[in-house]
Amino acid sequence: MRNSSVLGLALVATFVAPLFIPPVQAAEPGSPAFVGEWTATAEAPTGKVSETLSVVKTADGYAITAKLVVPDPNGNPEAGPGTDIVLNGNNFSYRRTVGTPGGPFVITYSGVVSGDTFTGEIQLGDFGKIPYTGVRIKRG
Repeated sequence: MRNSSVLGLALVATFVAPLFIPPVQAAEPGSPAFVGEWTATAEAPTGKVSETLSVVKTADGYAITAKLVVPDPNGNPEAGPGTDIVLNGNNFSYRRTVGTPGGPFVITYSGVVSGDTFTGEIQLGDFGKIPYTGVRIKRG
């Protein structure tokens, strides 16, 4: 029971598509492809979960934050900001952590950007992988 509760919490806390996507703006020269704003969607066993994802360049590297498109009706916590961020050309990977009653739950994201979309996967701790896709809202 605990495992399914943690998995359900992680899926909901991790990320339902927006109705309007504004035009994409030009990228800053030399920026990794993942920099910008995205609508990111996880294909969870319980259904699709989407969030608005922001990837920005900082003085120390990059920062990733996210906000659920549709808040969790149960009030479960969202995953924290991105850590261990690696942006290499069109490839990306990062981690986020969700605080659960059983302790921190680490979620690992990875993927490849192709133009204004990305495809990848999410590793849900020891619970397996699920598909992860995104559509660019705004370039960074």
